[in-house]
Amino acid sequence: MIIENGAGNGNKLAVNGANEAKVFSVTKSQAQDAADLGNAFNINTGDITCAGDTTICYFKNDEDTDVILEAFAVGLRGSTVADLATVTFITNPTAGDLISDATDADMTANRKAGSSKVLKSTTLAYKGKVSGTVTGGVNAAQFYMGNNSRLFATINWVISRGSSIAIKITDTTTAGNLYGALILHKKDDVR
Repeated sequence: MIIENGAGNGNKLAVNGANEAKVFSVTKSQAQDAADLGNAFNINTGDITCAGDTTICYFKNDEDTDVILEAFAVGLRGSTVADLATVTFITNPTAGDLISDATDADMTANRKAGSSKVLKSTTLAYKGKVSGTVTGGVNAAQFYMGNNSRLFATINWVISRGSSIAIKITDTTTAGNLYGALILHKKDDVR
């Protein structure tokens, strides 16, 4: 490779006396780049009544590219929790009324306000329900949380096309409310 000093000649690279390229760079994360391009989304279930075992959310990717789940959040209020509630993250669940008796998530928003880009209608985002069920798949991660708190888990999980995830909570006893949020973006296969 030949590095030639092209300073002052249109679009050629400038090289200093130590044979170093002169550049100006701006660094941003893949997630920020996706948001800038209108390829980042927030999915929120809205309020779900909880008591005992409760499913929180389900997401199945049918986009033309991988989806990166940067983080998820669970908020819990007004429920009695004897010690701590257990939040379980599941990959590729196969059954349960979270899937068979589905209710669309309350909110799916592009994280670039004003962008017209949306997720495909065949990409699924469901909200859970009290005494809801989700079975099959792999229990991939576990978290604890107390009542009147918010869990925010940064996980950077890759969800390939055709794959899915679900989140559930156990160990709440008296009725309260919770919500789940998925913070995700479509992977840019060009970069």
